[in-house]
Amino acid sequence: MFGRSTRVSSIMTKVASIARLRGGGTTWALGALAGDDAALERLGSALMQHWQPGDRLVVLGNMLGAAGNTPRTLDLMLRLRRRLLARPGAEVEDFVFLRGPQEEIWHKALQLQFALAPLDVLDWMLSRGLAAIIEAYGYSIAEGRIASRNGSRAIARWTSGLRERQAARPGHADLLNALSRAALSADGRLVFAASGVDPGRPLDGQADAFWWSTQTDSALDEALGKAGDGGWAAIERVVRGAGPSRNVPQDAGRVLTVTRSTPALVGLDPGGNVRERVEA
Repeated sequence: MFGRSTRVSSIMTKVASIARLRGGGTTWALGALAGDDAALERLGSALMQHWQPGDRLVVLGNMLGAAGNTPRTLDLMLRLRRRLLARPGAEVEDFVFLRGPQEEIWHKALQLQFALAPLDVLDWMLSRGLAAIIEAYGYSIAEGRIASRNGSRAIARWTSGLRERQAARPGHADLLNALSRAALSADGRLVFAASGVDPGRPLDGQADAFWWSTQTDSALDEALGKAGDGGWAAIERVVRGAGPSRNVPQDAGRVLTVTRSTPALVGLDPGGNVRERVEA
């Protein structure tokens, strides 16, 4: 489990850039939580009731965010994983956690001392959810802005403090260091990502498109239909955690956005059809 060092190392060696899921059962996709710990409590309870042997869980990025208490959200996520892993037939590889925009921002915040314009970068990240995460860990944003004016050594001391606050919550750093970029169903027909894909590039050449895609469901669906190479013809559906604010979600088609107005959990059959939808 993520909270035990001997277990962490074995999990980390199994983390793939693009994870491949086992076949059979229901694939549960948990949409963007944005740090909403209350929503995760409700969705986690529903998942515990629905879970069957052979099921698997894909957490579609954006576990962190400004909608609630991020540290508590991660605590609840780790507890949910432990409880499900204790169920009959569950395997470590049945639980996949993806990198989303919020996890990428947090990762960049911990490396702020290497930024060319650290104060500009910090302010950009603060306006996109980082402020709430830092405050939830009980750390000082003001000190970070001061450090950003005083050079890389001052920034490094501030980011070290961030790491220490994270390390004080068992399992948090291990979980956030064990994120896959995307996931594929056992037959390769479904792609799971935090924000979407770029159909103009092959699946293994997506770079950061998995978490920075801004296309609506309809635009991404159309682009997938026109993709002439890169293996997209074999992809029947893209399942993503969240879309842009202007998105009008589609229940049919090649794109399924899980979180819409509130965080949500969907259960998918092997073909990517929704068996169950639970809204927080």
